[in-house]
Amino acid sequence: MVAAFAIIYFVVDVALNMFAFADGWTIIWPLNGVTVALLLMRPRSSWLWMLLGVEIGTGVGECLIEDFSPGMEFFQRICSAIEVVICAWLLPPCTTVDQWLRVPKIFRKVVVALMLGPGISGVLAAILFHVAKGQPYLVAFNNWATADGLGIAATMPLVLSARSPQMQALFKPQALPRTLLVLGLVFAGTAVVFSVSRYPLVFLLYPLLLLADSQLAFAGSAIAVAGVCPIAMYFTTRSMGPFGEWPADLWVPGNMALQIFFAFHMTALFPASVLFMERRTMAEELRASNARLTVLAAMDGLTGIANRRSFDERLNEEWRRASRLRAPLSIAMIDLDNFKQFNDLYGHVAGDKCLRAVADVLVSQIHRPEDVVARFGGEEFAMLLPNTNAEGTALVAERIRKAVVDLGVSHLGSTWEVVTVSIGHTTLIPVHGDGQSEFIQLADTALYQAKHAGRNRVETLTSLAALQAAQAPSDGGTSSRNRLLRILGRNER
Repeated sequence: MVAAFAIIYFVVDVALNMFAFADGWTIIWPLNGVTVALLLMRPRSSWLWMLLGVEIGTGVGECLIEDFSPGMEFFQRICSAIEVVICAWLLPPCTTVDQWLRVPKIFRKVVVALMLGPGISGVLAAILFHVAKGQPYLVAFNNWATADGLGIAATMPLVLSARSPQMQALFKPQALPRTLLVLGLVFAGTAVVFSVSRYPLVFLLYPLLLLADSQLAFAGSAIAVAGVCPIAMYFTTRSMGPFGEWPADLWVPGNMALQIFFAFHMTALFPASVLFMERRTMAEELRASNARLTVLAAMDGLTGIANRRSFDERLNEEWRRASRLRAPLSIAMIDLDNFKQFNDLYGHVAGDKCLRAVADVLVSQIHRPEDVVARFGGEEFAMLLPNTNAEGTALVAERIRKAVVDLGVSHLGSTWEVVTVSIGHTTLIPVHGDGQSEFIQLADTALYQAKHAGRNRVETLTSLAALQAAQAPSDGGTSSRNRLLRILGRNER
């Protein structure tokens, strides 16, 4: 571990000093932010070895670039290690960035860590540079503490988000165009803000960062902030933009003014980012709750299978599909025999348990995703079998009848001394228009025949002759019976 971190940090430190920041490194230094983030994602037992590798690699890189003695660099590495340890110790560990952002008072903890970590190490570094180099305390403190604090604020969120689902979602094929468009707008706008000296455009930066946060969430905002900083430094160190041509007679130098500007924006952006995240989280939770409510609304609370409402919706869908494809549609009505006597003998708790057991049997007898089993009401169940002919439905119904008998639920009020069911089923090729209620009535008539013939049996009505032979309905059902006759007549033709 020590060697790996030493090599990585040596290469990155040299590259940043030679190619990326050059003389502008005093504005913002990002490596300590990376280190703090890595510490937050690792157990504290591994901190010592990780920090040893980090400081060895960074120290060797700094000695090659800067005119520092090994002793001077050694004390700088101590100051750096103190800084990252204080920051990481004051912040909560991070398993996922969403969890980390939901830690109570996380904004306050981040602000305190960014003040104390770089602040304490900045004081130590200021003493070191004043004694060794004769630098004024304030200049030395600013060059160390402010640059490191901004670097931690800019890069720590990016590293914490690097492996998050949020970050992965940004670069999925369907989301990539929007991600690139938003980031492109932010970076292009930043280049304009910090390259134009004639007009004061710095007020545009915050809306650009808010755009990234609102459209790309916290991970996108972290990318935007990490990209905005080097763009701003590039133009500023080349005397361009609002901070590049800075009056020399002001007591606040241009670099410090840019640091203050960044500090304000990052401090203001973090709570806004958390608020955006909470809003998105609440919206997702609301959608999930609505989805759960939809599922519950379609489910029978006692048995856990579909309820009457859900069954009617599926019947309507399958009726239209079958009529369009000219495919058979079957329905079976299943009713527990002598269930009132069962409740009287064993109580309603045992009755509920019996209903759940029968529902489990019904579910076990269907093997296609399009088949539907529902509690129709009371002790009555319904089964919808799309694209199933009468023979297939009869086989399923008989399997169900036998399976319920095989449950062996004791019922001394029944002729068979166990719980049984009667089943009536029918099969039609639906025609366009309404007819679902009559379809159910036909299966219900078959169920009535099974009850009338002695229970614990399966009956069917699928032909015009069978319906005409069935017991005549009451006067109030004459019109429904006539509609059934017309439907069956069309099927027979």
